[in-house]
Amino acid sequence: MHVDDSLPLVIHPYIKTAVTKRFTLVLDLDETLLHYMERDSTGATEGILNIRPGADEFLHTLSQHFEIVIFTAAMQDYADWAIQHFKNNHCISHRLYRQHALPSQSGFYVKDLSRIGRDISRTIIVDNIAENFQLQPENGIFIKSWFVDERDTALFELAPLLVAIAQSSLNDVREALKLFR
Repeated sequence: MHVDDSLPLVIHPYIKTAVTKRFTLVLDLDETLLHYMERDSTGATEGILNIRPGADEFLHTLSQHFEIVIFTAAMQDYADWAIQHFKNNHCISHRLYRQHALPSQSGFYVKDLSRIGRDISRTIIVDNIAENFQLQPENGIFIKSWFVDERDTALFELAPLLVAIAQSSLNDVREALKLFR
């Protein structure tokens, strides 16, 4: 994978608005909430976007407890187009894109939670690539990659844990995630 280092990095903090909820939930997009693929259909390339089972319900349920931030390594035009396909895209408070991530030598983009402008002790990231949250691994939940399995239940299984953390008296999500691990 070629790393595009011509993209300017956004100055810290990325989100400058006031916190709207006690906790912030940072969600990856591709292979976490949806999957996009292109296929060649009779000489014409056609794109297909599939939403992970439970993604819309997940966004709705978790937005009642968390400020939802989509943080993707995708380019902004694609990500905005893809996000509009969620029925509950209005539950998303903020969007961060490739220009907000730090390119690594290994070809992936690191999502530095300390740069988003939220209290790190109250921030959780869910991503299908653990290297993406390697700077704050204690804040991360690794979720298996999703492509097109309609029987997938990962988001349905994860939602109760996140709601329980939000409803707990703990002030540091990292303590709760330690217990989960």
